[in-house]
Order: sequence, then C-alpha cells, then structure tokens
Amino acid sequence: MIQTTELLNLIFESIGLVVIITLYRFGVIPRYLYLFFAYVSIWIGSICTVAEGFVWYDVFNLLEHLSYVAAGILFIIGFRAYFFREGAGRP
Repeated sequence: MIQTTELLNLIFESIGLVVIITLYRFGVIPRYLYLFFAYVSIWIGSICTVAEGFVWYDVFNLLEHLSYVAAGILFIIGFRAYFFREGAGRP
C-alpha cells in the first residue's frame, strides 16, 4: 500500500533533482560529484519506497535501505572532499 507522503517525497525530490541538474549545467553551483550522487541515492531510495508498495516488497525494501547507506557514505566522502581539499581554507 502506497502512502501519500512517500509519493509526495518522490515528487519533491524529483523536482529538486531537476533543479540541481539545471543549476549544474548553468554553472551556478559547483560540481561536487559525491554530493550529487548522494542526492541521487536518496532519490533512488524514494523510488524503491514507492515501488515496494506495489511489487516485491522485500527486494525494494532492501534496495531502499542500501541506497540510504550509499547516500550516507557518499555524503561523508563529499563533505570530506569539500572541506579538506588541498589548500582549501588553510594559510
């Protein structure tokens, strides 16, 4: 059974993904690939959350949680790359 909040999360995250891709293309925001792929992992988790309400509950539930783990790891790597890059913010 699908919940309205899960569907709304997917819709808003999809809109956010389109906005992020558009801003990347116009050069408004810098290209931090780890952070971008972390957001994509969260988006994939939302797709799996909605899909598990229709078919293969166990498979999509596992994929959902694996994508959230991947997002967490990618965010950690992305934040480390952003804050500790060579010479950034150091005298």
